[in-house]
Amino acid sequence: MKILAFGLLFSVAIFAQAPKAIPRTADGHPDFTGAWQGGGVSLCGESASNNQTTAAAQGACGGSGRGGGGGRGARLVYKQAAEAKVQAARSTTWKDDPTVKCLLPGVPRIFGMPMPFEIMQTPKQIGILYESFHGWRLIPFGGSHGDPDPSFLGDSIAKWDGDTLVVDVTGFNGKIWLDGNGHFTDEQLHVTERYTLNGDTISYEATIMDPPLMDMPYVQRMTFTRLKEGERPREYECIENNQDLDHLTGPQVKAAAK
Repeated sequence: MKILAFGLLFSVAIFAQAPKAIPRTADGHPDFTGAWQGGGVSLCGESASNNQTTAAAQGACGGSGRGGGGGRGARLVYKQAAEAKVQAARSTTWKDDPTVKCLLPGVPRIFGMPMPFEIMQTPKQIGILYESFHGWRLIPFGGSHGDPDPSFLGDSIAKWDGDTLVVDVTGFNGKIWLDGNGHFTDEQLHVTERYTLNGDTISYEATIMDPPLMDMPYVQRMTFTRLKEGERPREYECIENNQDLDHLTGPQVKAAAK
């Protein structure tokens, strides 16, 4: 009886630890369709849990600024001249951050914003609708970038690497920051995203390279969690009820930035 009871308990334990089955489309690929949430919020543009997030009041945050923030992994390091420019502008990041002016955060920073997003998947393309800043992306499978019009979210092309969705993103406009610490970009920014579905979570990895500004790629990692049924992105308006920058940032932020 003791052996039988132990066997039953062991079987129950193994069953309880079994991973949830990955939903798949008719063609056998993982199905990312659904509403997702990135996670925590950091007003410094750095990692809160494992996410990079919204506009930073750098003067109130302290730190070296060298790390740049965002996700688990190596720190974001710019070339000496570029980093010197970042450091020289640290006292005004609270008002210079493009997101303070209601401009799109760019990729991958938009995933760290504290609002959900929704993925819609078909055999021909992936659509991502962000509550944040009314952002959206249409990502075809295959093809080439050609000569895309520069934009905040870039031009994206998808492919499969086994069960991992890989998205190549170029065609940025050079107007986005990688974080709230002032790490600016130019039009040579190149991002490679990898999405791996784990049931009700997505493991996300973005490899970021901007050759004029960086000597080596920067890797950012996040985890997205599936929202409950019925939850979805809602209407978002950045500028509503914000009469000017003082109302948006607050006097305490300006005082700390001095």
